[in-house]
Amino acid sequence: MSDSYAEVIVHDEKDIRGTQLKIGLIVLTIVLLFLGAMFSMLIFTLGVLMIPYTIVSIKNRYHEYEYLLVSEELDISSVRNRMKRKKIRSYSMAELQCMAPVRSHRLDSYHSNPQLKVLDYSSGNPDHDIYSMIFASKGVLQEVRVEPTQAMLDEVKMRHASIVFTE
Repeated sequence: MSDSYAEVIVHDEKDIRGTQLKIGLIVLTIVLLFLGAMFSMLIFTLGVLMIPYTIVSIKNRYHEYEYLLVSEELDISSVRNRMKRKKIRSYSMAELQCMAPVRSHRLDSYHSNPQLKVLDYSSGNPDHDIYSMIFASKGVLQEVRVEPTQAMLDEVKMRHASIVFTE
């Protein structure tokens, strides 16, 4: 059998707290600078010290996931700031039990299992097509949520047609 290959990069949109933190830091820095310029040198110094902290915090907010499907191996990596790449997990496609859209009824039997571990590597946007991949390795069930492209779905479906559902 020939090797299959698919690569997907998905921007993480779940970080709502990060957006609120970014806005809060900017506002706090501006307020400290403004009040410090008017009233106290100590407050102004705090505002100046907040500038590099705010810049670093804003810069480190960008996060995306990368899925790399090569033959029978799915590698999931985390990419921070478009430069720091860290491999999170690797899954063997031989351990794939089921792949279906997140809201599919085909996953109901797995969701009733209290020991199911859910790992979300999707963007978190409900408008996107998010799929659940159920893996059973070493007696542990894991639900891995991903956002595959059509090419990746076709590759997985070609090798595991009986357990991949696109309904």
